[in-house]
Amino acid sequence: MPESRRTAAARTRALYTGEKLVAARAGIARDHSLGLDTCRPEQCALRALLAFGYLNHGVDYDGPAGWFLSILSAYTLTVSPRFERLVLITDVPDNVAGRLLRGPTGGSGLPGLRIEEHRGHRSYVMRHLPTDAQLVITGNASGTPTGAQIEPHVDGLTTDTPLTAAEQEQLARVPGMSQEARRLLAGVFCRITTSDPDGKWAIGNWFYDPLERPGWLDGAHRPGYRRLDGGGDRWELDWEADPYPDDLAAALTDPVIGVPGAERRPTVDGLTIALGTATLRLCSRRA
Repeated sequence: MPESRRTAAARTRALYTGEKLVAARAGIARDHSLGLDTCRPEQCALRALLAFGYLNHGVDYDGPAGWFLSILSAYTLTVSPRFERLVLITDVPDNVAGRLLRGPTGGSGLPGLRIEEHRGHRSYVMRHLPTDAQLVITGNASGTPTGAQIEPHVDGLTTDTPLTAAEQEQLARVPGMSQEARRLLAGVFCRITTSDPDGKWAIGNWFYDPLERPGWLDGAHRPGYRRLDGGGDRWELDWEADPYPDDLAAALTDPVIGVPGAERRPTVDGLTIALGTATLRLCSRRA
């Protein structure tokens, strides 16, 4: 019996994302496209915020870099985007959850993120209060939080705690994003662990080169400085270590796994990725 269109699409998606087939299948869109960018508006907003925190490291610690989301580069992750939620699959979900959640007295972590449920497979179902988007962190390879509810293993705020004044102030520092810029930045975050099945490019969670190509910072395996800055339709991403800028451009514009409508525009001083009227200029010393 020939396999369904959904399963065939899931097999293709899994080749790029590293998801298990069951996880990839859960993310396939209704039109049988791969679904990395097909999501609710609140999901797109959450993913763009995650990108903003993740893509700032070693810069202004009074700004978005103060969230310390760049630490996610230190963990083995599989990013599994779904229509109604974003799933991070990892062998250390307690650690990843602890990095993303702020403690009862504040600290680092994504402002406004709360624990909704803790289930089996060390699965954390979280809710981001400002966007009302759901984030799941789990050790279950399927990406599905299963089992009875249990007490969380990390000391994080629950959905009973409203957004604090400190969190509101931190989020107010994030520059405004146009709708297309939000889609583009969300697309970057959803591809931080993707790679080309033919070995042409790989992102490596902004930590190392999975293809082990010779070049600058061979074997360094460190996040390095990175900065995402801009506003509205115009954004610039500057970094010093992995990934190669051509790899990031390929991931965003690949005909199979790329952000629908994204285009690569070479410039005299680097690369620019365009999506409608939004642009993301890539500046890297990893060229």
